[in-house]
Amino acid sequence: MSSQITMNRRALLGSALALAAGSTLLEPRVWASPRNIALAPLDFKQQLRGPVVSIPTPFTADFQVDHASTRNLIHQAQAHGMRIFDLTSGDGQYAYLSYEEVKALLATVVNAVGDKGIVIAGTGPWWTGRAVDFAKYAESLGATAVQVILPRGAPEDGSVEHFRKIARATRLPIVLHGKYSDSLLRKLSPIDSIVAMKEDVDLHYLIQTLIHFGKRYNCFTGGSYEWFVTGQPYGCKAYFDAFSTFYPKISQQFWGAVQKGDVPTEKNIIEKYENSFIWTKFSHSFWHATLEYFGVAKRYLRPPVESYTDEQMKEIKAYYDKLGIYPQHT
Repeated sequence: MSSQITMNRRALLGSALALAAGSTLLEPRVWASPRNIALAPLDFKQQLRGPVVSIPTPFTADFQVDHASTRNLIHQAQAHGMRIFDLTSGDGQYAYLSYEEVKALLATVVNAVGDKGIVIAGTGPWWTGRAVDFAKYAESLGATAVQVILPRGAPEDGSVEHFRKIARATRLPIVLHGKYSDSLLRKLSPIDSIVAMKEDVDLHYLIQTLIHFGKRYNCFTGGSYEWFVTGQPYGCKAYFDAFSTFYPKISQQFWGAVQKGDVPTEKNIIEKYENSFIWTKFSHSFWHATLEYFGVAKRYLRPPVESYTDEQMKEIKAYYDKLGIYPQHT
């Protein structure tokens, strides 16, 4: 890569962060070497294995996107072996971000991951023009793949054309996101760059998709360890891992058990840690309060979403004390 190209890439990344609406650049323009990693669709499909870190966009106390905490979260996860990072519209809080803020956040994620991992850049529920623009932008930054939400209310043929236009606009592998009918999945299968699918509908949908389309698409779970374990016998190989964002030692233990085929340990981790976290406690407010308790980011979310109060933070401490995991041990 020439020095001029390197300078251009750095300038692009710096400019993207500066575009965040209503905020100023939160860091000096000092960048690591730009990413120079590209995976062909089938290579990406093969490497999509294990825990996926879904980025929960952090905010400062004055509700600005917290780029420094985003980097902190990524670097902590990397230090514990996490290598796949997904900026997706739900956990990424796209409903509370401007388009320029989404682009600036992606620039931070790509730069923080560097050449030490895979970055999946998720679209919002956008019209074709914006989805195409974002896919091109993600490729220009050095993202590894683009994850595209199924357009709302579009007929099947319109959805197929939506994905065709995105595929023509970028060389990036494409990940499907949403609830797709069998008919639509068959119509999309001739598009070679579509190689994976994030599934977070329900367990029945996961199993049926794996049975009928598991060879064509690498279908990974966006819900929980429990969903992944249920899908394992049907060929599920990757999964969202919420613990990787604040206590990645648990993520290491679970993935280690998966690699060894140690189902009893997988079961024990689900029962001890995940069962109450996902099915009793989980909300975005709880998750972001957890990030603050473990020293990763602040608790704040943009209104009207409620952020935890100081009194509620005491409940966070009591919950994790009961689980036996503590901030100083991350």
